[in-house]
Amino acid sequence: MLHFFVPATKVQKDRAIMRETDARVAKYSRRGLILNFIVFVLCLAFGDFQEKEHNLAIVLVTGLLLVTLGRSYYLFRFDTLYARAPARWRNQYFFASCLGAAWWSVILVTLTWVQGMRDETLVMWLYSVVFYSSVANVFAPYRHFLSLYLAIGQIPAAITAILLGTAEGALYGCIMLVFYVMLSHQGKVTSLAYWERLEAHYSLRERAQGLENEKRSSQAQIELKNEFLVNLGQEIRSSISDVMSTLSLIDDSQLSEHHRELLATANKATGRQIDLVNNVVDFSKITTKTLVLDEVEFDLRRVLEKFVQDFTLDAHQQGIELYYNFDPNMPLRVKGDVTRLNQILATLLNHTLKASRIDHVYIEARFHQEQDDFGELQVIISDGEKNIAGENDPEAYESKQTGIGLSICKGLAECMGGSIHLRENKNRGNRIFINVALQVISHEERRFGSEQKLRGKRALLVDLPDSNANALADEINAWGMSTTIVAGQEQAIAKLREQRASSAPFDMVLIFTKLKNMNGLALSREIVSHPDIADVKQIIAMSILQSDSPEMKLHLRTYPQVSIIEKPIMRRRLLDIAVQKLLNLNSEDEQRKTIDKETVGMVVVPRVLLVEDHRVDQMVISAMLKKLGCYVQVAQNGLEAVEIVEKERFDLVLMDYDMKEQDSIVATEKIRNYERMTHSVRRLPIIAVTSAQSETDQDVYLSAGMDDHISKPIRYDDLDVRLQRWLEQSGV
Repeated sequence: MLHFFVPATKVQKDRAIMRETDARVAKYSRRGLILNFIVFVLCLAFGDFQEKEHNLAIVLVTGLLLVTLGRSYYLFRFDTLYARAPARWRNQYFFASCLGAAWWSVILVTLTWVQGMRDETLVMWLYSVVFYSSVANVFAPYRHFLSLYLAIGQIPAAITAILLGTAEGALYGCIMLVFYVMLSHQGKVTSLAYWERLEAHYSLRERAQGLENEKRSSQAQIELKNEFLVNLGQEIRSSISDVMSTLSLIDDSQLSEHHRELLATANKATGRQIDLVNNVVDFSKITTKTLVLDEVEFDLRRVLEKFVQDFTLDAHQQGIELYYNFDPNMPLRVKGDVTRLNQILATLLNHTLKASRIDHVYIEARFHQEQDDFGELQVIISDGEKNIAGENDPEAYESKQTGIGLSICKGLAECMGGSIHLRENKNRGNRIFINVALQVISHEERRFGSEQKLRGKRALLVDLPDSNANALADEINAWGMSTTIVAGQEQAIAKLREQRASSAPFDMVLIFTKLKNMNGLALSREIVSHPDIADVKQIIAMSILQSDSPEMKLHLRTYPQVSIIEKPIMRRRLLDIAVQKLLNLNSEDEQRKTIDKETVGMVVVPRVLLVEDHRVDQMVISAMLKKLGCYVQVAQNGLEAVEIVEKERFDLVLMDYDMKEQDSIVATEKIRNYERMTHSVRRLPIIAVTSAQSETDQDVYLSAGMDDHISKPIRYDDLDVRLQRWLEQSGV
């Protein structure tokens, strides 16, 4: 069988591409097919050829009709025929098209020979020029067939015109031959361009598919690796948790000093191992974008102050002063992942303390309100100059970032809608810019009440560092006090005596003590040695290491007008001491503690149900809960927990997520069903205790009715935070 087209390349062997090409040929062929028949019939109807050669005209019309019907069969049944056998449809249609071209050539030859180059002949020739021009574009992908089709349709008519022996015939015949050559060449160029374009597209598609397959393979490998790391981390965490739990049960009061040191060393080592495992798991979740943020409301300023306090001792032990300055316009309460925020800040501050070559570190916090309900917290940790001009100039610093801990912090910050930048300047020290997005809940300013009682009091600030002096003075001035800043022991004594002589004495003196000397103690001794100023109230700011010295303790016992405050100076703590000293009153915190002690018999003890099947975890968590002032009852499994809840009242449930007998999900659903059946107006908070946390796990326990989760091994501070949050919401 004659084959008009034989696929030779990958593109031409691609069924989808060839179907699209053939469908295009069929679409445009339908239009030309019908138009040819209509044009020829009209020419015969309005011309005189059918009158002169009536029988011949009937033959030509009948033949054209039959050819048209034959081609129509393949064109209008394209979808059905092509689906059965694409190559067979193509060959059969091309054969029918060649018959159509041959019959059209017969029509042109007949009209030319009978009538010469006039009347209907000229119309048909002009139409043929237009028709074959469009055909060249339609059949261009198949250039060999196109050349054959054009030759059959044009060359016989051209030769017939030349054989007429007239000048007109010779002219039209030559033009038709030239037109044939031009269309053949055009078809060749168009065909080459068409297949080259498809070849390029096909190659790109194959490459893209290959890259997609590689990506899927790589992603699968990454997911497998991360799953392995998460599972391994869970197993290691469980083992270390048992060790930490066992160590926490040891009563260190019965141990010698040497054994206490060994126990502390063991606790620190296990803590570092847990942190390492958590970092690996966090890194895995960040890379796979499966990290779930635990967003809660919290007091932003209190969290930042606690963060500074937690690192004070470590900094002082390394001989580094910590200074902080928080934006006074920061919102009171915000919403975000406070645990991850603390993780970022702690990791980066620890990095700064270890790498610092300078004896001071600054911590600045600013809040940029971008919308009514959202803003960006920026924390800057630096061990160089504060408020450097051009700090945002990219040429002023050299970017630097190394270590898994820093990579994790960067990933966490990005998950929280922020960023982290580490900059280093050899002359000005290191600076870390931490940005995280937070939802603003409240801007209400906290008032302590007692600060109003300090109006009119005068304070002398001595030897405060330049980085902190103005901010601290502004804070004290906001209490209604007036402040004066001096430097050096001689100036301080002179100023105190000068104001006492002018009948406008200072009510309080705040003395800042450097880490490497006891200049504050020397100044305090100098003040109490002068009878005219000995009664002025003194507050000495020093490290906890300095305050524990025997000479400092003796000085405090000897002179009751002297108090100490730990550095860095916390504003609320300073207010409490000032109120206590200047007004001879307890601060609001002290008053509250006193009231609590007097009314301890009236305090309602929170009742907590611990659902845990692991013996060691039972003992450890129970000990922590009792230390936090809770009554604890233990259930071994979910079934027992449901029975206890139905009989007794509890304020909170801690439920192990991975129990073997009646799991936590079933137990939680039964507790929630019991609440609905009894029409309980109070929802019992249920916190999942998990060894591993994923987004899927979170969706499962939240949909089951749990309210929160806490990860194993449970740390005392984390448990305290969870208890405060949920017991407060429960009204306990």
